[in-house]
Amino acid sequence: MSLEFAKEELTFILICHFGLEKILKSEVRNLGFAITDVVDGEVKVKGTINDIPKLNYNLRTAERVMIEINSFKAMVPDELYENAKKCEIEKFVPINGEFPVTKANQDKNSVLKSSMANQKTVKKAFVERLKNIYKTDVLSEDKGKYPFRVKFNKNICSIRLDTTGDSLHKRGYRIKAGLAPIEETLAAALIKLVEYKKGDILVDPFCGSGTIPIEAALITRNMPVSIDRAFVSETWDIIDKSIWKNERDIAIKKIYKNDEDKIKIYGFDIDSQMIKIANENAKRAGVDDIIHFEVCDIKDLASNKIIKDIIDDEKLKLNKKIILTNPPYGVRLEDKDSVVSIYENLKKVYDELQCFDMNIITSFENMQKIFGKEHKNRKIYNGMIKTYIYSYLGSDKV
Repeated sequence: MSLEFAKEELTFILICHFGLEKILKSEVRNLGFAITDVVDGEVKVKGTINDIPKLNYNLRTAERVMIEINSFKAMVPDELYENAKKCEIEKFVPINGEFPVTKANQDKNSVLKSSMANQKTVKKAFVERLKNIYKTDVLSEDKGKYPFRVKFNKNICSIRLDTTGDSLHKRGYRIKAGLAPIEETLAAALIKLVEYKKGDILVDPFCGSGTIPIEAALITRNMPVSIDRAFVSETWDIIDKSIWKNERDIAIKKIYKNDEDKIKIYGFDIDSQMIKIANENAKRAGVDDIIHFEVCDIKDLASNKIIKDIIDDEKLKLNKKIILTNPPYGVRLEDKDSVVSIYENLKKVYDELQCFDMNIITSFENMQKIFGKEHKNRKIYNGMIKTYIYSYLGSDKV
């Protein structure tokens, strides 16, 4: 890689769940990057090619890190082809590099609506450009992967190079999960959203496979979430291997080594098999020593010995106490009655535990009818489901 290219300013597009852009912005600023734009589900920052390891290793709430190669208006296939052909992808893709165009998303307001056709057009343009650049009739595409994505928004085409590969929510610790697990990136964002910090008490009464408690524990220890996984850009020759090693070493050195941590993170679930899985996942994540998982029905939570001990402990009087949970939504018709009972029991828990704030992410339509007016709510997309996180303060009960 040339010294000039190493210094060249690039635009990174960081993808996140809709509604969590503000949380990702805070993360990005803490890493020292300048934010240039924010749109639904995306935060743009400036950086260089050597910032790829830093971004991928350290971001908790982003889904992936992409480089914007170019953006341009395209309303007919020829316009898309000619502009895509001008993209200087040879800066990244070597003569034998594999360069799939894996996504071609467009909004309903764009003229070029065929995802497959757009994908083929861009791929064809890239092939022609690289053949001309490398003076060859054959591109073997057998060394290294350089996955491109295409996005249309109001006829503006953005061509991006994915540096991540498998989504950043795939931390590696969650080998097993329940039927509808919350993504790790979303769980981390919710924890930040409720302003959880080290020393706070956090309880998840519907912990399932343990994602929310585990992500809270990783934040408590300041453990980098992606340190032991691989990224598609690790094989790229344009990033020196020493940069990956250096960024990894820096991230590891930031882990809090305080062995005196006491358990202040708790996960409960009615399903004993889920509690077993949660414990296994926490062990793989390296935080099983600061989380307590236990079988408990939501209707019994307020009378649970652990919860009562927390309330009675004089040393914990000033510690912020948070319930953060992702209960069943009742999406299927046959679940409606049982789900109503769950939320009624959650309301009883909130009423009985005077010192706890309660935060619930759900699409349950009768949430406000059962709980009353929330302190605040925020719209968040959990996958393709529009949900809200409803926050109720303990102080509101006084």
